[in-house]
Amino acid sequence: MMKYKAIEQTVQAVQITPDIDMIAPDWFTKKMNTKEIMIDRVWQDGTTAVIGCTIYFIGRKYKNSRLVARIGDYVVKDSVGRLNVVRKNDFDRLYKKEEA
Repeated sequence: MMKYKAIEQTVQAVQITPDIDMIAPDWFTKKMNTKEIMIDRVWQDGTTAVIGCTIYFIGRKYKNSRLVARIGDYVVKDSVGRLNVVRKNDFDRLYKKEEA
């Protein structure tokens, strides 16, 4: 039997909401400008609506890979800058807000 220990680290995270364009932190918008993160939208009732985002991996090792986050999911940036998508239920279980 293998034993595993959880890695405790401080991360930055943003929850995907319909107004993510307006509330996104700087690190998220910088990734949007490099097209590493694209906001996913649909045409709905004569207007566009945000349904989530897609993270594209542009590095050599994971080239052409992607992660998809939907409304309510979190995009998490770890201490070395890697991005991951965490579902809301998992996020609430795995992360606690850090005291200022």
